[in-house]
Amino acid sequence: MLGLRFSRLVHAAIASGALLLGACPDAPGDTETGTESETDSSDTDTTSDPPDPTTGFPPPPPPPPGDVTPPALAAVTMIDAFTLQLSFTEAIAPVDTVNPKRFRLSLARGYFGNYGGQPATYLRDTQYYNLVEYCPPPPPGCYYDPVPYYCYYGGCYYQPQPLGVADVFNHYADPTQVILSLTAPIQPSLCNLLKTPEDPIVEFVLHLHYASGGLAQITDLAGLPLPPLADAWVKDPNNNYYSYLNAAPFSNFNPFLPIPCTLF
Repeated sequence: MLGLRFSRLVHAAIASGALLLGACPDAPGDTETGTESETDSSDTDTTSDPPDPTTGFPPPPPPPPGDVTPPALAAVTMIDAFTLQLSFTEAIAPVDTVNPKRFRLSLARGYFGNYGGQPATYLRDTQYYNLVEYCPPPPPGCYYDPVPYYCYYGGCYYQPQPLGVADVFNHYADPTQVILSLTAPIQPSLCNLLKTPEDPIVEFVLHLHYASGGLAQITDLAGLPLPPLADAWVKDPNNNYYSYLNAAPFSNFNPFLPIPCTLF
C-alpha cells in the first residue's frame, strides 16, 4: 500500500517538472552547448597573435650619376730639356694611340696696346728662339800655322732648332699626369727670353696648344675628350706666324698656362 503511494508521488513530480533526472545526457543539438562552442570559437579568433612587423633594411639610395665633366688641363711643367709634364683635373685614359701632332708649342708675345696701339697676341714658332750654337770645322788650309791669308774661317754661329712633340705616354705612377717627350732639347736662348724682366707693354710666354677630335685624342676614364686649346696654331703646321688681333693679350688661351723655364 505504501509502495503504490510512493510510486504515484514520483510520477506526479516528474509530470509537474519538479523532479529532474541529472543523469540524463544532453540531447544532440542542445542550444546551450552550441552557444558555448560559438563563444569559444570567437574567443580564439580575437586572442590570436598579430603578424610580425617588417624587420628588413630600407632600400639603398639610387647610384650617383655618371661622369659628365670632361678633363681639363691644370698645369704644364718643364721637367728637363726634353720633357714636359701635363697635369689634369682627373685621371686620363691610356694615351698609347694619341697622335703627338695634336700638340704644338709656340712662343706667344702679348702686346698690351699702350701708346695708342691695339692689344693683340702674336704667335711665333719656337725654332726662331730655340737656337743652337754650331761651330763648323775650319777649311783644310786654315790648319796651317801661321794661318794663310786665304783662310776665311767664320767661326761659330747660332742656327734655329725646331721644337716639337715626339711621343705621348701616361705617367707611371700618377694617372692624372701625361708626359710629352720633345724632338729636341729646349735651349738656354729660349729660356732666357722667357725670363727677361717684365715689360708693361710686351710679355713673352711659352705655351702649349692642343687639337681635339677624332679617335686618337686625350680622354678621361669615362671617354670624355679634353677640350681644344688654341688649336688654330696646331691645325696650320706650315704657318710659323699667327695673330689674335684686337683682343686682350692671351685671352684666346683657355686655359692660359704659361710654361715656366727653370732649367738654366
